[in-house]
Amino acid sequence: MRRRCAETFLIAGLAIRASAQSGSVVPWGDNSFDQTNLPPGLTNIVMISAGENHSLALRNDGTVFAWGDDSLHQVTLPPGLTTAMAVGAGASHSLAVRSNGTVIGWGDNSFKQTTIPPTLTGVVAVSGGLRHSLALKSDGTVVAWGDNVYNQTNIPPNATNVIAITAGFNFNVALKGNGTVVAWGDNALGETDVPSDLNGVKGIAARFFHSLAVRTNGMVVSWGVDTAGQSSVPSDLSNVTAVATGHFHSLALKNDGTVVGWGSNDQDQTTIPPNARGAFAIAAGGEFSLALTAPLSPVILKISLTNAHVLLQFTNAPSLNISIQGSTNLLNWDPLGTAVDRGNGSYDFEDVNTGGVRYRFYRTSL
Repeated sequence: MRRRCAETFLIAGLAIRASAQSGSVVPWGDNSFDQTNLPPGLTNIVMISAGENHSLALRNDGTVFAWGDDSLHQVTLPPGLTTAMAVGAGASHSLAVRSNGTVIGWGDNSFKQTTIPPTLTGVVAVSGGLRHSLALKSDGTVVAWGDNVYNQTNIPPNATNVIAITAGFNFNVALKGNGTVVAWGDNALGETDVPSDLNGVKGIAARFFHSLAVRTNGMVVSWGVDTAGQSSVPSDLSNVTAVATGHFHSLALKNDGTVVGWGSNDQDQTTIPPNARGAFAIAAGGEFSLALTAPLSPVILKISLTNAHVLLQFTNAPSLNISIQGSTNLLNWDPLGTAVDRGNGSYDFEDVNTGGVRYRFYRTSL
């Protein structure tokens, strides 16, 4: 979860919009509560989280931003919230981890989900469910509080050596250091029915009544409700690095910075916008989606232009996305090869110097 601060520089008339070490938020989908209307000053973002109808973002200086539905004050930041190092949005409440490892909560507190246990310290991550909250401590243990009608705050004995947590509506999923997954809480709709053969997991996501896991081989596994196809992982989906779940939709982030969505699309929450290319983090709310975009800063060795194909060669990344604006009047500079047109202004280029490593870039206009 990290990066962007956009800058534009010129090389022989070719304007290239690149990024540094922080990210910009790209929203899409339902905007009934202004959850996709970004607040001013939202730059240099390193982490995003989405609730039912509100969003949280963390800037690289520890500043927290919140926007969207504020009916239960889940967007109204509490006093004293400075130098945060992590955020987590519940359905209608919000959580943040301070730099000293303590947690602060705000928003809906009808089930004490924002009443932080007084002895809670050493926290590195938080996640919010419908009316309960989770915290992951640096020692790999999990702490939960709030609504416990479905035993969602009763931590199971095997939830040890945990490295990631995620809260669904009334259940939880935890990823252990050995690549296995533990789930507990409400299971009326198969929310905690983790596939028995699931291992080698590197990322998890849960929301509403379904869950996703991404394996180290880049493949995605799902379980829980599939009423809108949210658990029907596309058969051709591969090379995934992270996943996110909304109410009835799912997102996957691929290692080339592209985002894939499936499930309900009644609010265009799975229609990925072009400016979400180059993402390094994703989040899903009720019926909306977020991405953090930040192409790596390139070291450009050569540029050529042949038949409106811009060819770039980089030294510092196996793959990246970059927006191109230029003119077809540029002279060719040492042609590097032939770009493969993938449509929609997207081109692939196979670098002859690295044995077939493929770079992807996008032309916004020529």
